[in-house]
Formats: sequence, C-alpha cells, structure tokens
Amino acid sequence: MNLTTKFNIILIIAFSIGLTIGGFFSYQLTQDNALQQVTDQAELIMQEALAIRSYTVNEIRPLLNNNDDGLFHPQTVPAYAATQTSNLVREKRADYIYKEAVFNPTNPRNKANPREEKIINNFIANPNLLKQIGNIKVKGQKSLYISYPIKISNPDCLVCHSTPEKAPEAMRAIYGDEGGFGWTLNEIVGTQMVVVPYQLTAELAQKTFYSFLAALALLFLFLFIVLNITIRKLILKPVTIMTSMADNLSKGNIAGNEIEISGKDEIADLSRSFNRMRRSVIKIIQILRKTQANTKR
Repeated sequence: MNLTTKFNIILIIAFSIGLTIGGFFSYQLTQDNALQQVTDQAELIMQEALAIRSYTVNEIRPLLNNNDDGLFHPQTVPAYAATQTSNLVREKRADYIYKEAVFNPTNPRNKANPREEKIINNFIANPNLLKQIGNIKVKGQKSLYISYPIKISNPDCLVCHSTPEKAPEAMRAIYGDEGGFGWTLNEIVGTQMVVVPYQLTAELAQKTFYSFLAALALLFLFLFIVLNITIRKLILKPVTIMTSMADNLSKGNIAGNEIEISGKDEIADLSRSFNRMRRSVIKIIQILRKTQANTKR
C-alpha cells in the first residue's frame, strides 16, 4: 500500500467521523430550532387570545352593558370573543386551533374532550403548574399544544357561573340552566389551549438538515481534493524524485541534475540535504572509479 492510499484512507476515516458528528449535532440543532419556532408560534397565539380577552373585558363589555337593553350579549364574554376571533383565523389556517375547554361550560362548544380533560386534571392535581406543553395528533398530523389553566380568580365571574338563579335571565334564555354553573372562587374549571401544526415545520427542519449535510459533504470532498493535490505536489513529488535519484545512485548512475529547491520548509531542507549527500556520493564514486582505473594500468 503506497503513501497516497494510506493518506486517503486516513482522510476518509477522519471526514466520515467529522460528518457523523457534524450531522448528529446539526440534526439536534435543527430539531430544537423547529420545536422552539412552533412553541413561539403557540405562545404568540396564546398571548393574542389573552389580549383579546382583556380588551373585551375592559372596553367591549362596558360599552355593551351600558346599552341596558335587557339582552345578554355573548360578545361581552372574553372566552366567546377569543374563540370567535380564533375561528375567523381558522378559516384561513384550519390547523391552528384555539379552544377554551371546560368540564362544565356554558357554551356547549367549549366542552372538554377526553384528551383535554386529562390536561385539566393535571392542572388540578398540580395547582402550581402554570403551563403545559406537549405533542398531539390532529387529523393524523403531528401538532404541538400549549395550555394554560382557567382559574376563577375574579369574583365577578361567579355572577354568571355560581347558580342559575343568580345568572342573568337573558343568558339562561340563550344557553339554558344546565351548563356553566356550580363554579367556585379559585377553582380550576378548564384550560386555554392552543394547537399549532408541527409537521410542516419539522419537514422544513429536516430539509435544512439534509441541505446542511450535503453542504458539509461537499466541503469535505473539496478539502479532500485540495489536500490530495497539495500533498502530491509538496510532499509526494519531491519524495518520489529523491527516491528515484537515490535508486540511480545506488546503481552507480551519477547522471542527471540536482533537485530544484524552492521555499524554506522541511521538504526544501530535506532536498538540500539530499543534494549535498548526492554530491558527496558522486565524488566518492568518481574517486573509486579513478582508483580502479589507475589500478588496472
């Protein structure tokens, strides 16, 4: 096995290890970035929903309640406003979901399903838990959810949710006397939940990973070629010349020119030393030949 082959084997092994390590960490990085991106999207939607709820309570509710028309306006309910706004968004982005899921809701559309009930029960079991994040499948598509607890911290909420008798008649005329009652102060009754599709972001992250891996492989290939050319020109070629000249000298062939030297690196120093050695060997050969010639006379 010649030196070039050995050198290339070492390069291939080193590059393979480097590609494997680089691929592993780049995969982890792209996946983490994808997860962070989806989480940020979910957090943004959640904050927008909270802002809509706050806007409804502070600005919409006082305006509508001042009408004193004897009617109940769902638009004054923060959960209704946030959900309606979210439904308008879903007309364009059906995979993005916002829901206020409750065990015992006033509006039947807010009834928690079994999966959401588990999330609510987890909040109840862990009162200090402020947020839950996890993965679920929506219509077969991997999605990420973020959920906050719905806790009755405002006594004004109990006007509509303590007993049917205390609730506005106009509200009961719309939603009936069955749901949304029996709530107590500081009770966790449900969860605000945002669901964001993860699959598309994960696929984009995977494409980014493959692109990075391909670029890294091309970079290694470029370095492999450059190193091969450099090694051949700077090391292997001078060594090959010296090997050939040494072989000729060993056979008594003193013809030919010395090695051309340029530079001040180790190979140049070796070439100078070889030239000096060659000149010394040539002188010895010439002396021996003269001695042999004189002896024959």
